Amino acid sequence: MELQTALVIVAPHEVQALAVPLLKQHSPHLLIVFPAHITVVYPFVPPDHLEDACETLRTLCADVAPFAITLDGYDCFPRTTFLNPVHPAPIHQLYAKIHARFPDYLPYGGAFGPDIHPHMTVAQFESEADQQQAVFPPYAPITFLAQRLHVLSGPSTLDRPWLTEAVIPFGALS
Repeated sequence: MELQTALVIVAPHEVQALAVPLLKQHSPHLLIVFPAHITVVYPFVPPDHLEDACETLRTLCADVAPFAITLDGYDCFPRTTFLNPVHPAPIHQLYAKIHARFPDYLPYGGAFGPDIHPHMTVAQFESEADQQQAVFPPYAPITFLAQRLHVLSGPSTLDRPWLTEAVIPFGALS
């Protein structure tokens, strides 16, 4: 079994309360794998390089101030529906900072280009027709403070839970 790693911003409880019922309805298999989150880098370093990478990330993230993320409305990719971050610039800046130190790790292996499209997946579908038929409830904009980066590892098959290997705080270490 090949293990992979990822850097994500895990949604706090109030966002999980919105995302989990949607995932449960449309993509329950994803709930087994990881909590609702915004991916910053996937795939990241091989698991045997993770300890050194986490030390570097601690230094990098000490210079990143916690930042607000507001989710408002839905958007989609083919066969994927997600909660939309209104102002994704801080997430882009975080990615750029990490990418400058780890240039070999493009988002999704570079499959969708060299930059990230911040989003919080709430549904994946077998077909675009299934996606078009799905109904998503409106929700009031929800804002949360991103204060840390989670380093996850798990199987590339996405058939088992991913584990948190480290939690890297944003801001100066005290």
